[in-house]
Amino acid sequence: VRGKGTGKRESGWDNGRGGGGGGEFLIYCHTASVYCTVCATHLCTECSQLTHSTRTLAKHRRVPLADKPHEKTLCPQHQVHAIEFVCLEEVCQTGPLMCCVCKEYGKHQGHKHAVLETEANQIRASILDMAHCIRSFTEEVSDYSRKLVGIVQQIEGGEQIVEDGVGMAHTEHVPGTAESARSCVRAYFADLHETLCRQEEMALSVVDAHVRERLIWLRQQQEDMTILLSQVSTACLHCEKTLQQDDCRVVLSKQEINLLLETLQKQQHQFTELADHIQLDAGIPVTFTKDNRVHIGPKMEIRVVTLGLDGAGKTTILFKLKQDEFMQPIPTIGFNVETVEYKNLKFTIWDVGGKHKLRPLWKHYYLNTQAVVFVIDSCHRDRLMEAHSELAKLLTEKELRDALLLIFANKQDVPGAASVEEMTELLSLHKLCCGRSWHIQGCDARSGMGLHEGLDWLSRQLVAAGVLDVA
Repeated sequence: VRGKGTGKRESGWDNGRGGGGGGEFLIYCHTASVYCTVCATHLCTECSQLTHSTRTLAKHRRVPLADKPHEKTLCPQHQVHAIEFVCLEEVCQTGPLMCCVCKEYGKHQGHKHAVLETEANQIRASILDMAHCIRSFTEEVSDYSRKLVGIVQQIEGGEQIVEDGVGMAHTEHVPGTAESARSCVRAYFADLHETLCRQEEMALSVVDAHVRERLIWLRQQQEDMTILLSQVSTACLHCEKTLQQDDCRVVLSKQEINLLLETLQKQQHQFTELADHIQLDAGIPVTFTKDNRVHIGPKMEIRVVTLGLDGAGKTTILFKLKQDEFMQPIPTIGFNVETVEYKNLKFTIWDVGGKHKLRPLWKHYYLNTQAVVFVIDSCHRDRLMEAHSELAKLLTEKELRDALLLIFANKQDVPGAASVEEMTELLSLHKLCCGRSWHIQGCDARSGMGLHEGLDWLSRQLVAAGVLDVA
């Protein structure tokens, strides 16, 4: 008797004990280890030798159970035939399996086909390749996940087991990068807070000194006005007494009265001049610089030096800003100096000649300069390298180390003039001005186009944000 589904073979017999057919039935279990592909039976090694010992059965192919071939699937259309082929046509992809009858006479007649085993092996190879890719991808994802876990642990920190000098293990808190970053921020703002506190104390001391001096001056003016009123009252009383006297005494006091009137007229003139020049305003206009210094007054004075090659348009720009008028260019011998008021700033602009023999004198104007305006003629491309050389020398001066740099690309209205972007690249400004506050502004000195935009940039750099309109 062959066991079903277990791969085991069983046998039994009567040993003749106990009469009347009541003999004992013994059962032996054989574990199948081979498969006969002809008989389609599972056999153990012993049974394989016993049952296939004849000359014919010995030719049957027997394989290990692990190599047992899959049972062939029967065709649902022709159930006596096994499926042996696969249709390769696109329209048959939903039902590509077929038997020999389907291939020759059925719905797949004339279609491209492949042998089922070959197609299955190709698909298995594809699956194996995909499985290999999936394993590689899984390993990459796992490795990335492990790195993520490590990064998270490094960010969060935690407890770590360490050994001390005598070999005793104990836990120790290891700060993560997040905690280190927070400590860095706290330290920075603590230092910034201390700096701001010092700057606040200095600014308050400036305000207190200004208020103290102004109050002293106002109280002195109060005393002067009180004395003046007393003198005027005395003069009025003296005049009233003189009017009440007789004619002789009135005539005799003429010289005295004239002297008194002259004194009153002088005092009145002085008072009028004082009132015209001094505005009685309780307001205290305050302006803050970028480094948190405080300036008290209606205008904050800024020293600016305008430099550049000869003929670049420095003087034209200066007088356009000052008088809003175009002046015919005249070569500057020496220097021009003008004051230009813009918003709550007062620019003292020094225009220094740009001829070659005058350039060594530029260094005498660098002291206390807060901004340098360098003017370039964007039409003369052949002089751009000369302008680059002079600008490079200028930026190496120690006295101008902290000065702002505003570059006016003048004559942008002329056809063929180099654009701001082109000049920035030709002059290598990003490299040349590295580490310095700088800006290049296209302009036209004749029409004034771009000049106020340049002053706006200077204002934003020199004055703290939000205080340009305080005064």
